Amino acid sequence: MKKLFSSTIMICFLLMMTGCWGAKEIQNQTYITGLGLDFSEEQFIVYTQALNFSNIAKLEGGSSLQQPSPILIGEAKGKTLHSAISKLEQNAALPLYYGHVSTLLLSKNIIKEKMKSVIEFMGQNPYLRYNCWVFGADQDIKEIFLGESFFNFPSLYTIIHDPVPLSQKSYIMPILKYNNFISTYYQPVGTNIIPSIKIKDGLFLEDKKNKSIAAINGGFVISQQQYKGSVNKQDLTGLKWFSKQASIIPLTLFEEKVSVIISKPVTTVKVLNSKKPAYQIIVKANAELTHNEDDIRITKIEEELEKEIKNEILKTFAKSKQLQADLLNISEKSYRYHFKKWGIDQINSLEKSTINKILVEVHIENPVQYKR
Repeated sequence: MKKLFSSTIMICFLLMMTGCWGAKEIQNQTYITGLGLDFSEEQFIVYTQALNFSNIAKLEGGSSLQQPSPILIGEAKGKTLHSAISKLEQNAALPLYYGHVSTLLLSKNIIKEKMKSVIEFMGQNPYLRYNCWVFGADQDIKEIFLGESFFNFPSLYTIIHDPVPLSQKSYIMPILKYNNFISTYYQPVGTNIIPSIKIKDGLFLEDKKNKSIAAINGGFVISQQQYKGSVNKQDLTGLKWFSKQASIIPLTLFEEKVSVIISKPVTTVKVLNSKKPAYQIIVKANAELTHNEDDIRITKIEEELEKEIKNEILKTFAKSKQLQADLLNISEKSYRYHFKKWGIDQINSLEKSTINKILVEVHIENPVQYKR
């Protein structure tokens, strides 16, 4: 009798546990894809970007989109990030779900003043993933979240949500994920550069209508947990020679009469044996010649390429000295392998003699070939 009673109780418990009692239908939640954070007048401002996932499903299923994909923007203020986002949640028509956030967009103000609050917020929210992209903005975050794509594609197909294809085809500067940012944020040497996003108009028209497209225009520099300043793309021209993300680098020479494509350059940083930290930089690369209007000699083009690469590195290093922030992250090698020889202050100090020599070797493999 006792066995029968126990078996009956167990069956009842099993029946209660089966099924997805807490499951929510996809149409009954608001799926946040972008989270924007700002700080102004002693208040935090939270922006959310949500997309209509039914349109994305149609796109992946092969159906053409006849209407623009709608974008839902939320905005709320509070004394803390938690209180601001709580106000959004309390007034939402459908529950907000953050498990699909792929982009964290930070204003210049919050990067300058409240990065610790951002780090605490990201660490405390169980739904926000560390593999989201991180961008900065010196522009209204709402305008960037409302930025358009081509052919009525959803915002998930723009650079703020999917920057890899564009950076692979035409490298500008390193794109940054939050896990890479936080892993080096507390490091006593080196620099984090948060890519800055700006809406650009007038470059593209679609059915005679001007398209507002988000694009990378520079970055915000953080070193030793301190905001050091902002940089534009020209300031960072030398950075691409140190990045593993730079698989394809287009360059033009001789007043744009010569065009080349450099693939996967290899850069080595050697720490020299000297009283102060000093480095020798060696860049080796192969190039493909794609345009040569005046039939300039290959050897002359290679010499000009080597000079141009050296000048780009020196230009970025000059900006590093101005900001006293190691944009090229060459000091990391001294910190990791020669920490006993020099102190942190010496390693972080940037002087004219810090880069002792730059050696560049470029070989053009393929001359211009035309289709027949």
